[in-house]
Amino acid sequence: MSRIIIATDFSPDALHAARYAAHLFGNTDVTYVLVHAHFDPGSLVPTIPAYSPELLEVAREGLAASAREFVEVTGAVSVEHQLLLGPLPQAVLELTEERGADAVVVGTKGRSGNGLFGSNTSDIIRTSAVPVITVPVRAELAQVRRIILADDREVMDPDKLSMLRMIALRHKAEVLVAHIDNGKPAVGTTRERMAVLLPDVPITVLEPKGTDVVEGLIQAARENKANMIAVLHRHKGLLSRIMHTSVAKELALDTELPLLVLEQEEG
Repeated sequence: MSRIIIATDFSPDALHAARYAAHLFGNTDVTYVLVHAHFDPGSLVPTIPAYSPELLEVAREGLAASAREFVEVTGAVSVEHQLLLGPLPQAVLELTEERGADAVVVGTKGRSGNGLFGSNTSDIIRTSAVPVITVPVRAELAQVRRIILADDREVMDPDKLSMLRMIALRHKAEVLVAHIDNGKPAVGTTRERMAVLLPDVPITVLEPKGTDVVEGLIQAARENKANMIAVLHRHKGLLSRIMHTSVAKELALDTELPLLVLEQEEG
């Protein structure tokens, strides 16, 4: 049974991310764990009482209410919720290490303009030991038909692509492999490699136009009407630019397309 962690700050955007998770993974053979990280700045100051019982109770009640609403709007059968203490990225990392998880789902924005997820999403991606799916506010709850996969043509671990394969098979989606030119020789042909790495998944090889990697990748997603972009965690520079570049804002990536970050050792 899959185990999916969903971070929440009780906001409508967080609920949308939770709904997207249920849409992506369904209600069969999956357990959803809604988590809220309660961080009291007083815990860093010895002279200030940390984690007051009143604030903790408010957080518990809010989390329980979010879990009930999640069940009501999605029909999810197996749902747990857990209150974590400390900064969100560290709390999520510790939870995945202690209890295990197949993926972490997090919204791209929180309750305010510089809210919970807006400031912590990059840290969750950077530290997570499992795949992370970031869900923009306007991500559609539609069948995932096309997934763009950024490929640097270096060696990939098929186990690290298992989440991508699971999503593709469940939604009968096609994976569009977009080449990232890193100046190194290719390890075999792209189609042959992907047939081994993603068996039973339809594969199309793309050659994005232009010299700018990020712009080409995003343009390919737009032209091919992709529903998701997948990148490897080792593409740190690419990840940073996708999440913050003006090109992404221009093409509305940051408000429409979920991003699947797959853990992968450095090539």
